[in-house]
Amino acid sequence: MSDSGIARASLATHPEAELDDPRLPETIVAAARGIAERTGVDLVEIEWRAGGLAVAVRGPDITAIGLLAELRRSTDRWHRDHGGGPLWQDGSTDRDPNA
Repeated sequence: MSDSGIARASLATHPEAELDDPRLPETIVAAARGIAERTGVDLVEIEWRAGGLAVAVRGPDITAIGLLAELRRSTDRWHRDHGGGPLWQDGSTDRDPNA
C-alpha cells in the first residue's frame, strides 16, 4: 500500500475477449462501482483502458484485490452467459501444467 493509503490493482482482458460492444466498458465500470458500494469499499479511481481495468481504493492492497476478484468472477460469468468467451485473463496460460 502506498503512503497515502491508496491501493491500486488491475485486471487484464483475455486476448480472445470480444470487446467490440461499446457498452461493455460502461457495464464493467458500473459493476465495479456497484460491488464497491455494496461492500463498503471506497473506490477512489476506476479506469477502463485498452487491455484491462485499473482501480484505486482507500485501504490495504487486499481490498483492491478483493474488489477485482469479485468483479472478475461476476463479469466473466455474465459475459459467458451472454454468448461471449472468457473476459479476463486468469493466468492459466502462463502456467506449465507439467510443473
